Amino acid sequence: MKGLRSRSKRLNLRFRLRCFMTRRLLERLLINAELKQMRWVFLAPSLLLFTALVAIPGGRALIYSVQNWDGLSAPTWAGLDNFRALFADDLFLDALKHNVILMLGAGSLTLVLALTFAALVHRGIRGAGLFRVAFFFPNIIAAVAVAILWQLMYSITGFGVINVVLAWMEDTLAVGITWSADIAMKGFLYLQPESAHLDSLRTFVITLANSDSRQFDLFPFPFTASENLIYALIPMLTWISVGFYMILFLAAMQSIPEEFYEAADLEGANSRQQFWHITLPLIREVFIVGIVFFIISSAKFFDAVWVIESEFPNNDSHVMATVLYQKVFTEYNVGYAAAVAVVLFGLVFIATLVTLNFSRKESLEY
Repeated sequence: MKGLRSRSKRLNLRFRLRCFMTRRLLERLLINAELKQMRWVFLAPSLLLFTALVAIPGGRALIYSVQNWDGLSAPTWAGLDNFRALFADDLFLDALKHNVILMLGAGSLTLVLALTFAALVHRGIRGAGLFRVAFFFPNIIAAVAVAILWQLMYSITGFGVINVVLAWMEDTLAVGITWSADIAMKGFLYLQPESAHLDSLRTFVITLANSDSRQFDLFPFPFTASENLIYALIPMLTWISVGFYMILFLAAMQSIPEEFYEAADLEGANSRQQFWHITLPLIREVFIVGIVFFIISSAKFFDAVWVIESEFPNNDSHVMATVLYQKVFTEYNVGYAAAVAVVLFGLVFIATLVTLNFSRKESLEY
């Protein structure tokens, strides 16, 4: 009897356990089904906004790019005429060149500086918290305010801090060169030229020593002139962007387990070796994301050019976004502007794919 009772208890326990597991499984299935339904509820607002503000306007731009339309009259079919006119237009080609200059120049500086500052903060330099706030601060300033600020700093009047500093450095350098040439001239006066090269060198030094100390006269320099503006925008775009990418890279570095660095210390690796062989490989994917972000943001660069040029850029200062704006709201050539938008999207898409393709490599897990 005792054996039957114990067997009955075991069977009853197994039955209850199976019922419990079945109930838990059903509960999980119901929860998963509810979650699947709920995720669409949460995604719906974003999908609606994306469809209304991105997908539909993008599709309309593609349609307008093959039409002639001034925004008021009925559109007419143009085929690929807008694209042919685009690539035959010096204005568009110059704007495309300027976008490439900004992307490569400011992009290289921004990513290198952001990576450097993130590594320094990650290794715990003094005042790391202050650095985070200071470098990120330009991101919260309005783009128009940043453009006006840099326009004042680049000014050739008394407000132009950059020109004042560079002019002082120029004067100091000129005085130093003149002083050095004067010392060299005194030495050459006691030398007899033994060759034509030595004679030419002595003549050059004597001429330099007798010249005015303000020999170069480069500053104040018109940084915001149309022919110089694109290159002057590189430091400004770098100043705006470096804080965001520093925070991005710093977050990736802080996710790396500290045990890796401790093991490297035991192996005798210095800070530079740890950075190249531990930090960089483990944040590689985030670094690629940073490159893609910068490609996209540099393609949309607009505010500074429009503000500094007082809404009238020319071939020396136009970028793709200002060409698009001018064609729509000044010349009312919607078809041409839509073709610019389509080409801009295509170039950014191709550049992003190329970047991701070249970066394909076995990902590191830790």
